[in-house]
Amino acid sequence: MKPADLSRVIRHVPVLLFGRPLHGQERYRPFFIVGSGRCGSTLLRAMLEAHPDIHVPPETHALGCALRAYRRYSRLPWATLLRVVLTHFQYHRHWDTFEMDLGLLYRELAVSPPEARNLATVLNALYRAHAALHKPSAIRWGDKTPANTYWLPQLRSAFPDLRVIHMVRDGRDVVGSFLRLNQLDLIPASEFWSRAVRTAQTFGVRHPAQYLEVRYERLVTEPRAVVQQVAGFLDFSLDERMLRHHELGLRLGDVERMPHLQGVRQPIYRTAAGRWRSELNAGQIVQIERLLGPMLASLGYLEGDAHAEHGADMVDHGAARS
Repeated sequence: MKPADLSRVIRHVPVLLFGRPLHGQERYRPFFIVGSGRCGSTLLRAMLEAHPDIHVPPETHALGCALRAYRRYSRLPWATLLRVVLTHFQYHRHWDTFEMDLGLLYRELAVSPPEARNLATVLNALYRAHAALHKPSAIRWGDKTPANTYWLPQLRSAFPDLRVIHMVRDGRDVVGSFLRLNQLDLIPASEFWSRAVRTAQTFGVRHPAQYLEVRYERLVTEPRAVVQQVAGFLDFSLDERMLRHHELGLRLGDVERMPHLQGVRQPIYRTAAGRWRSELNAGQIVQIERLLGPMLASLGYLEGDAHAEHGADMVDHGAARS
């Protein structure tokens, strides 16, 4: 065997034994907005997207699958592994909302130097390429996909310096919204909400400095204070355009295709907070509170709690209860 061939084999031994790393020395600082769905995450995304330095693209839906595929196939040759990861995005049924082809990105990443061949570099390049196409002013990217709630530990493995914003809304309003849209029945919707809240809060307990819990009710009643704290958590300055997001004609991709998300195009309104009181019947309320009572109480959402009318304070990990 020639010395050059031997050197090449030796260089690939760690990959063959342990697989490719999730991240390299480059430290990226993305943020992820998570929650149960129907929790106000689209509103927060629109407000952040109004900042000239921030880009939050449409929901990816494929990020969890890409993470799992990378771990499973990380010993494959780099070009093959890269194709496997990007395929999960390119061929996902919702990918068209990204309005982006991944061919050029694949070709650029395929010839990246060995030290850049890791998952964090790939994902960072994907989000930055989308920003270059749709918002060239952006210098920081985030993701708003509720399903990523269940991938937070894996995301942190790829991005050790990530930030997580957990949107929380009264479970009765969330269940009512799912019922109104015929997306879930009452019991599955209740379980879906409680599982999402518990999962995100568990991450917050373990990584308090990287987690911020935002109540939907406070976002719509005190938007400036909430957005100011979110900006501080993410280490950028508040921009007044964030409070006028509805005036900017933002191009949000998936929002344009979903009638139930069009409220984000309007000025912030408070009427959706507590809507369950008029939308749910007495039997539904009793059933939901029987299922979710302890968690609603721990979050301050049950009747008689001062927070039930005005919205609990936004907290960092401190008030998170698993």
